[in-house]
Amino acid sequence: MWGIGSEDSQEVLRTFRDQMGLTFPILFDDGGSVQSQYNPGSTPTNSAYPQDWIIGVDGTVVYVKTEFGPEEMLAIVETELARIE
Repeated sequence: MWGIGSEDSQEVLRTFRDQMGLTFPILFDDGGSVQSQYNPGSTPTNSAYPQDWIIGVDGTVVYVKTEFGPEEMLAIVETELARIE
């Protein structure tokens, strides 16, 4: 799992990580160029709200939403993991 930030500075991202006690890497996507490459079209990638993305085992976007849906996300992750077993 990685967090990716493209709207805030690296300093703001580090402060957020530390305040939240996050232990996974948070990557800095300067200008949002990586985010734009994965834009699936159905959910705007320039949303002011945090987004959850799941990239499938084949490298394609299989999930992106601005609303937290843990049950749906877990089901998708389990499906993707089963594809590599």
